[in-house]
Amino acid sequence: MLDTVSPKQTEQDEHLETQLAQPSTWLLNPIVHGAYMVVLSVIGLIASFDLSIEKIKKLESPDYILSCDMNPFFSCSGVMQFPQSQLFGFPNQLLGIAAFVFPLLLGVLLISRVRIPSWVMVGLNIGLLGGMALVVFLYISSIWVIGIGCPWCIVVWTITIPLFCTTTGYNALVGNFGATIRDSITARVFASNSLLISVVLLFVVYVSIVIRFWGYFSTLI
Repeated sequence: MLDTVSPKQTEQDEHLETQLAQPSTWLLNPIVHGAYMVVLSVIGLIASFDLSIEKIKKLESPDYILSCDMNPFFSCSGVMQFPQSQLFGFPNQLLGIAAFVFPLLLGVLLISRVRIPSWVMVGLNIGLLGGMALVVFLYISSIWVIGIGCPWCIVVWTITIPLFCTTTGYNALVGNFGATIRDSITARVFASNSLLISVVLLFVVYVSIVIRFWGYFSTLI
């Protein structure tokens, strides 16, 4: 005789599956998510703006010592001497000023509970993907090729990575990438833990920087 599944058991299974797929709620809370985006965007803007001002002062006075020139290992002016600091013919920090304005605006709109169209959030995701590609390139160029870390640049990396991860997680959870991804338990688990994933990525970056400049960090112990 074949075993049959009662409607009650089916309902319990569906409830359990829903609980397992239930995402973290903070990403879906417009006020919390918006405040998160505003805070990170403001930090990114400050870092990019200050670095732009320092660049101008350096051009006006070549002997000027930048506030982020900490030592031979961590020096903004040291990195500025290389072409990687002007990938598109102008200082990279100008990209940061322009790029962080958009998530700042969207964060304010989320706090105001304005409904943001899905294509706008996907557009932000695409822009942040480009930002991530730039971060990876500059990380490799600065830390492993040039051998000098730019403190303000590292701050920008620290902002870009979590912004990209959580924006991707948000778009996956609300279905902006399609119903298939939205309804996938695996995708929802990764999406709901997107902030944790960004923390892991940042940890890898920081540890690699310590390893690369261990000659300096060993003197601090």
